[in-house]
Amino acid sequence: MKKIIFLLLAVSCSSNRPQQLTEKAKELEIYPQKPKDCRVVGKVVGVNESGSVELATNDALNQAAELKATGLFVNQEIPNGQKRSVHATAYECD
Repeated sequence: MKKIIFLLLAVSCSSNRPQQLTEKAKELEIYPQKPKDCRVVGKVVGVNESGSVELATNDALNQAAELKATGLFVNQEIPNGQKRSVHATAYECD
């Protein structure tokens, strides 16, 4: 019985928590098309192991916020088994 409880505890501790947006990331915009007259500040890849595109996008937004971006354009959403990746470009627009 102790082994079963230990295994359940280990699995629950290793499961992914939903990717929450940081305060900075909440201010970012997701652009429907590549913005003009904006500066590219970097490329980001958001990942979610449980298959959620929304949570993978949150991960990408958090990374873009760390780059001081003002917005994000999603270039591609990639499924890989259950895992989802969002490849995006972070922009700084005035």
